[in-house]
Amino acid sequence: MTICSLRSLRAIPALLILLLAVSLASPASLAAVQLSDTPLGRRVMVDYIVHFAYHLQWPVNAFSNSSAPFKVCLMGGDSLSEPLAARFKNQRIDGRDVELEKIEVKEMLRARKCQIVVLSTLDRPTIIKALVALEFFPVLTVSDAERFAATGGMIEFADSGREVALRMNKTMLEKAELKMGSSLFRLGRKPE
Repeated sequence: MTICSLRSLRAIPALLILLLAVSLASPASLAAVQLSDTPLGRRVMVDYIVHFAYHLQWPVNAFSNSSAPFKVCLMGGDSLSEPLAARFKNQRIDGRDVELEKIEVKEMLRARKCQIVVLSTLDRPTIIKALVALEFFPVLTVSDAERFAATGGMIEFADSGREVALRMNKTMLEKAELKMGSSLFRLGRKPE
């Protein structure tokens, strides 16, 4: 039989608080943090988005005319706005100027005129509405939302804690008539 002293009983609440703190910091609870929530995650996402812009092929009908800009559009949060603007500054893709555009959820049909749409910090029903609105249009959809590719998005950024995985929905890429170059996935980085 073990007898606990008053001093050891006082330590129990502190121990419970410590155990609770450790369990909250476990990998399972960290899974809710998206890549776009961290500086390194944003850098990785921007690197890939730039890589996609240069290595995917859009059909000719993706542009209204030969001088139309290459549009990268953001729907939802603004965490990638500044890093994307900095990376695309003074860049040309296939001879086209690059434009960054913010699309409000209530005007999501405007996203059909974009080449890349980044969906960020949106709830699942809004993401589904956006994907339905863009289906069959030559628009690359990317996000770090959980289960994005399984929901009908084209490329999902997934952080496994050790590295960034790209989940692709090839069926949706084919429906949009987007062609992948052989060097599409050469770019890679592990979170530090």
